[in-house]
Amino acid sequence: MKLTRIGAAAVGVGLAVSATVVGVATPALASANCTTWISHDQGTGYAKCTGGGTRFDTHRVKVVCMNSAGHTHNVNGPWVNTRDGETSKAVCSTDPGHTGIEVYRISVETDPFD
Repeated sequence: MKLTRIGAAAVGVGLAVSATVVGVATPALASANCTTWISHDQGTGYAKCTGGGTRFDTHRVKVVCMNSAGHTHNVNGPWVNTRDGETSKAVCSTDPGHTGIEVYRISVETDPFD
């Protein structure tokens, strides 16, 4: 399908408007204050966010688990309430010393469409 100059301009404007909408959401996300940490035994990851007055009112922890052979898999914690300061938890292993499975990487995800 060949676009005319007007059609191409409309597509360009649509992309610019889309980028603007995404840009508007970014400051609200910045108002949430999130902390992540890993348990002392390295088997569990946690995320806690706080920040009232924002529409981003849920979050969850996301961890990448790794075994002693270097194989990885992902575990996501449950969505929890940001405004109430709840903590999301994801378990790689309840006994990492025995299984050799530990948290390798940790991050937090907020839900912008809640």
